[in-house]
Amino acid sequence: MGDKKKVFIGVAWPYVNGDLHIGHFAGYLLPADIQARFQRLMGNDVLMVSGSDCHGTPITVQADKEGKTAQEIADYYHEHDVDLFLNTLKLSYDLYTRTDTKHHAQVTQDVFISLLEAGYIFIDTEEQYFSEEEQRFLPDRYIEGKCPFCGFEGARSDQCDNCGKLLDQGTLINPVSKISKSEAVLKKTQHYYLDWTKLQPKIEEYVKAVGPNWKDWVYQETLGWLREGLKPRAITRDLDWGVAIPTDRIPKDMQIERPENKRFYVWFDAVIGYLSASILWGEENGKDWEEFWYKDQAKGADLKHYYFMGKDNLVFHTMFWPGKLMTYDEDLHLPDFPSINMFLNLDGQQFSKSRGVTIDTKKMVDDYGNDLVRFYLTLVMPEKNDSSFTWDDFAQKVNSVLIGTYGNFVHRLLSLLKNVDKDKLQSQSVDDEVTDQINSTYEKAKTNLDACEYKLYLESVMNLAIYGNKRLDHVRLWELKKTNESE
Repeated sequence: MGDKKKVFIGVAWPYVNGDLHIGHFAGYLLPADIQARFQRLMGNDVLMVSGSDCHGTPITVQADKEGKTAQEIADYYHEHDVDLFLNTLKLSYDLYTRTDTKHHAQVTQDVFISLLEAGYIFIDTEEQYFSEEEQRFLPDRYIEGKCPFCGFEGARSDQCDNCGKLLDQGTLINPVSKISKSEAVLKKTQHYYLDWTKLQPKIEEYVKAVGPNWKDWVYQETLGWLREGLKPRAITRDLDWGVAIPTDRIPKDMQIERPENKRFYVWFDAVIGYLSASILWGEENGKDWEEFWYKDQAKGADLKHYYFMGKDNLVFHTMFWPGKLMTYDEDLHLPDFPSINMFLNLDGQQFSKSRGVTIDTKKMVDDYGNDLVRFYLTLVMPEKNDSSFTWDDFAQKVNSVLIGTYGNFVHRLLSLLKNVDKDKLQSQSVDDEVTDQINSTYEKAKTNLDACEYKLYLESVMNLAIYGNKRLDHVRLWELKKTNESE
């Protein structure tokens, strides 16, 4: 095996509904960018992809609010997010695309057909929420009610954003339409289902093979899902916005009723974007995307796949995405490390644009600079537990840690070196303790970064700065100053 790696970095696809905030940056955007920069610095080939999730009810809900079409909303916020990510936050994507392209639709449909042909797709009738007042079926995000597990008011019909539990249809308490606030009732409708129960043995084998290398809480939570048993889930919705069902490629006995009024569930097609984006990157740049996805195409390099997302997306990345990949093409490289973070809150409250609990990411970076924002968000990154952003802590940590420790060391060192006689300096021997400290920090930093332990990485760097400040007092560099200004 070669020393060089082919590192694929898949970053969760944010909805284009204008709801991005600093919590998204701290939770998965910044961690992914740190990893990409680190791997490139180590000399590895990196492919970092993501894009705008243009489908799903978050976009149609926003369109209804603004009196626009879903396409208009997707176009507007995609351009807004591209500017934010690439120009303001300086995220180093190799490709940032979108899910409403013909290319992505084709790959999504190919994956569906492969699952269908392998016997993992079946048709069933389910009850779905329907608004008598609006005279239409209501997708998941058009419904809100009380979570049957944690009691959270405002849970969706398919998942609770508070506890992360996936909800079976009909279990939401007091469901109402998010648009009209009218009562939502259950009516029967036909959909395609993916038989996760049938796929579970393969998924479980994969999880137990690679899961011990994940964050412990991620592994344990995934095992918990598997112990409960994966259930078949509908992968289509009664919608007119999303990837269409490829009826011309489906056998007659597997045709569904009213397919023209249905689209794939957003979480069926969104994760497929990692693969479709890789293929598109290869086509647009004249490069072999297969080198990052197939071991026999990697030219002797080791493959490593990282994925970055928030805790609410855990189940889709630790089980559902690997399950699709291994069925679509058993030679495709499966995820090695799903780097899943908890949530960053604001003064102890969940970010909520509608409730005014938010921070404008662009304004914060414009006001304070990208480096200060990246530093602080790395310091409070919610790697194992939910963490909280406060303005007082931001100011205190920047002043005491970044400026007081790191900045002070760099300033002192450069100021002293400016006036040091180079010949006198070169005649000095380097203390073994100093060399050991630098080498030890370097190795710790590599280990921490590779494991997505960014807070520990930052801590080791700051500890080296503390040590450096003490050594400057000890070595007395000012005694090596120039004897005259012409030196």
